[in-house]
Amino acid sequence: VNTLVWKCLGYRFDPEKESWSPDEVFPKWKERFPDPPDFIGMRRVYSQDVDGPSLRSNQALVRSIPSEYKQSLKPTLKPLGFNGFKLNQLTPN
Repeated sequence: VNTLVWKCLGYRFDPEKESWSPDEVFPKWKERFPDPPDFIGMRRVYSQDVDGPSLRSNQALVRSIPSEYKQSLKPTLKPLGFNGFKLNQLTPN
């Protein structure tokens, strides 16, 4: 998932250097995240210093989406019987 999001944000993988470059990343995003952030945080260590960077990068990504594009799946999925998630259906990381 991280790789897919990084590509969509404009990060490009350089196979020779075996690293990601922010060459095509939007300027404000590149300024805040010069290296591609970890959006998933799959470390299984639940502390603020470990989860904090993933949380902040997720929050920044959500804030970057215009409000008219948020919640757009609800009207599409509601006629198909989707009424949202219940708290017991969600799990951490």
